[in-house]
Amino acid sequence: MADAPGAVGETPPALVPSRITSLPPEALGASALHRATLSGDPAALAFYRWSPHDPAHRAEAARVAAEAATARGARDAVADVLAEQNRAWGATDAVLDLVETLRQPDAVAVVTGQQLGLFAGPLYTIWKARSAVRLAARLTEETGRPAVPVFWLADEDHDFAEIQQATFAVGEAVRHVPYDDGRPPEADRGPVGRMVLEEAATDAALRQLADALPAGPQREEALRLAQDAYVPGRTMRDAFAALFRALVPDIVLMSADDARLKRLAAPLFVREATAWPDTLARLDERSEALAAAGFHIQVTPTPVNLFVMSDDARTPLDPVEEGGFVRRGLEEELSAEDLLARIDADPASISPNVVLRPLLQDTLLPTAAYVAGPGEAAYCAQLGPVYEAFGVPMPVIEPRLSLTLVEPGVAKVLDRYGLSVPDLGAGAVDAQQRLHALWRRLALDATDLDLDATFAAATSAALAAVDALEPVVEEVDGSMASAVAAARRKVEKALASLATKTVRVEKRHHDDVRARLARAQAALWPDGALQERSLGPLGVVARHGAHALTELADAVPLDATLHHVVHT
Repeated sequence: MADAPGAVGETPPALVPSRITSLPPEALGASALHRATLSGDPAALAFYRWSPHDPAHRAEAARVAAEAATARGARDAVADVLAEQNRAWGATDAVLDLVETLRQPDAVAVVTGQQLGLFAGPLYTIWKARSAVRLAARLTEETGRPAVPVFWLADEDHDFAEIQQATFAVGEAVRHVPYDDGRPPEADRGPVGRMVLEEAATDAALRQLADALPAGPQREEALRLAQDAYVPGRTMRDAFAALFRALVPDIVLMSADDARLKRLAAPLFVREATAWPDTLARLDERSEALAAAGFHIQVTPTPVNLFVMSDDARTPLDPVEEGGFVRRGLEEELSAEDLLARIDADPASISPNVVLRPLLQDTLLPTAAYVAGPGEAAYCAQLGPVYEAFGVPMPVIEPRLSLTLVEPGVAKVLDRYGLSVPDLGAGAVDAQQRLHALWRRLALDATDLDLDATFAAATSAALAAVDALEPVVEEVDGSMASAVAAARRKVEKALASLATKTVRVEKRHHDDVRARLARAQAALWPDGALQERSLGPLGVVARHGAHALTELADAVPLDATLHHVVHT
């Protein structure tokens, strides 16, 4: 028997957006630094080595990155690890060919990355990856130089609370699917990528996913992809990578939680261990300059940008007055010599923080460009002097594509009430307050009717008319007084019944308006967050198939200075 439409295994038709519009970043509450960077303001671009808006800058950054990587002499060693990792994660031959390309002395990488959000994280994780793929192709077209898109798995991050749930919108409801292993989310589990999926917690998460996925012809495909990836006994990193590979099949995946890669990066750790006061001074100076220019400081500088890591803990190092270091929250102290010996003997146990992670990335890869979200781009503005101190070329910081997907039912609500995407959430302190304010404006304030007063006046007038007839009727026949009284009661009852029905219909109308607005808000601003920052990609897969993520992201202009509203 042939598969029914939408059955697992059937390739759904290509998804072509029905309409694409754009919004300026300020409409969605972008920071002053982000707005200024996107607009090409020299005051903001002064904090970056290269301008993402200038093809000549992009070409020169690529030349510098390629030459530096070739001079370091680690291209083959890194490519060997990447080939092994990507084979394990089900890479296609085309992706393995991209890995081989990195061995070439003129090849560069266009890199992006993200934490290992449950079931592939929020939608912007996909948009970052698609941005890297498209920007790599553009760089090759502009320069003739091979450019390879790479997705950096942030598997050493230990903030489990940030990655432990996936979010979906179903009707008016926003549903959260957690991975619950019985411990508080904020408990330190060590690097999340090393966590081994437990059977009970994994099965429970998959069951909840089955309940939370929206209806759609490819719903079974979405569930199957998750089940195939999130298998008890597999690490969180490998589960994420398996699913991400299915959703973004044309990008190289990379994990730096590998002893061979850490060995290559050991000089980076040694310099920080021995010269952290210089790093801190440079960060402080650059942060003060940002503030003086009227921009915010994304990352508060702290001493020693290193963690010591084991399977079940990742603890920052703090300096002590008498020299040496202490693992924060623990009694363990390390002299400077102890730390250097540890880096030499076991570099895999050392992990960079948010300041050094980009430098680790750009030490291992010939990074011509890094595709960043607004927060990442903001802290990269603080890092220029640190890159200089470590002798690592800083790449172009390319803003990622930003998209909101609008399903046909949501589009009808927006069109019916003359609303735009920002109207349902941008700048709102509380999503419910925003919803109630919109409902009041559209359902209550839009009408001048005061039904209680209107029916009270109509009833009074009708009863007065009956009362005026009473003497006339009695003059005709005095026995008719009771008939007049009965007529009065009937009129009063009929009008009361009509009032009740009218109020009920009006309430239903108001409830319908509120329900429509709630459905639209859940789809566009779940829990008050912009769609791409909250909803998981499997919701799109359930409605349209995994291929739709590529088709939708690749349909918008390669212009990250605007937010693209894509009508499916």
